[in-house]
Amino acid sequence: MSDLCFLSIAEASDLIRRRQLSPLELTEAHLARIDTLDASLGSYITVTREQALSQARAATERMTGDGPRGSLFGIPLNLKDNIATAGVRTTAASRVLQDWVPDRNASIVTRLLDAGAIMLGKVALSEFTFAGGSTPNDFIKPPRNPWNLKYSAGGSSTGSAVSVAAGLAMGSVGSDSGGSIRIPAALCGLSGLNPTYGRIGKSGVIPLSYSMGAIGPLTRSVHDAALMLEVMAGHDPGDRSSSRRPVPPYSEAVNRPVKGLRIGTCPAYVEAVGVQADIQDAIADAIGVLRTLGTTSVEVQVPHLTYACAAGYNTIMRAEAFHHHFKRMRDHRTEYGAAFRNIARGGFLTAHDYLRGQQARTLITEEVRQAFEQMDVLVLPVIPATGDGGPYVTEGTDVKVRKGAFSHGPAYTAPFNLTGSPTLALPCGFTAGGMPISMQLVARPFEEETLISVGHQYQLQTDWHRRRPTATP
Repeated sequence: MSDLCFLSIAEASDLIRRRQLSPLELTEAHLARIDTLDASLGSYITVTREQALSQARAATERMTGDGPRGSLFGIPLNLKDNIATAGVRTTAASRVLQDWVPDRNASIVTRLLDAGAIMLGKVALSEFTFAGGSTPNDFIKPPRNPWNLKYSAGGSSTGSAVSVAAGLAMGSVGSDSGGSIRIPAALCGLSGLNPTYGRIGKSGVIPLSYSMGAIGPLTRSVHDAALMLEVMAGHDPGDRSSSRRPVPPYSEAVNRPVKGLRIGTCPAYVEAVGVQADIQDAIADAIGVLRTLGTTSVEVQVPHLTYACAAGYNTIMRAEAFHHHFKRMRDHRTEYGAAFRNIARGGFLTAHDYLRGQQARTLITEEVRQAFEQMDVLVLPVIPATGDGGPYVTEGTDVKVRKGAFSHGPAYTAPFNLTGSPTLALPCGFTAGGMPISMQLVARPFEEETLISVGHQYQLQTDWHRRRPTATP
């Protein structure tokens, strides 16, 4: 049964299409594995067992007909618990919302259900998605990394990453305002895609930052992320920031060759932030693999990128988070956990601070745009250090970088929430201690197809994404 849980979405979809595997069989296998393992991993807040089985039975009955069935038909997924689900509590991992049961689904849930996906439940996160130095309050325990139960699985989409890596779901929907998809994906050896700002509608998703937040898939392969993105992307009438651009066939991008693409690196920024030696070596090896596929390498400069974390993660995001939470914090102070302090700090920021952050955003976004005139994809680390390398803290040469590179190291991820760029984290090796190493690919806005093409072609040449966690059966 556990082998079924480690099929890729693409493989399972093909078996269902050929009627060699039923959605009910696949769902029952995942529920059994949740029963066996999640008591020690702690990835789920709510398992929607009866709902999932009902959806799976209905999908299995539909297999006898000739109606259209897409790539997510019968595929068991889960959702980060800041995404509203009709009739199922949505807690954001906080006692403030522990009894909240929405009366309607978030737009993204409707899209996935309409595509035939099976919803296994809601998974754990840092309280109100604020992973910056906070831990969940006593409402939930922090999920444990399936590669080594002693190490962190990152934040804030922690349960999403843990559950998919351990075979407790085939994919998950996470959210990301500074690295909350990519960092857990990196620490758990997954492919985590944070799309262009506005590519996926966010109505019904509890926000951390209005102008920096996005939602995206966490899966075991880039191909699977493309299959989920194809369903998730598109205009959302309930979200004014969502794009009206047509949704391309992302699943076909896996077949695009990468020959002739220019792969960029930014050594000056990596030197400023700092990075563990084995991460740097693994990324260099990955660029070498891409070079054998016909890509070329180029070094680029983004002069003010060192200020991106301070402008975005520490200023714009905190100010917007405080604005969203102000009334709730005023009325329910004692029900907040560790997130309270981090969100409340936004109240000390002034309009001048927010304006300066937005001015820096304009400058850095333009510098990144200019850098992409020389390259097609930028390659960077996801985090400065891995789970067996000690705390995820670096001593950068710039004080603003040091302020940004705390705890889980958002200095490599948060800049691209500021610019709204699409990014992809994917595994590219393992440390001597057996923990995953990942790289981050960055592309121009709305060029997710380029990320998918490069990531998938790399995964065709390597097997890092196919390895299973050693701390779970």
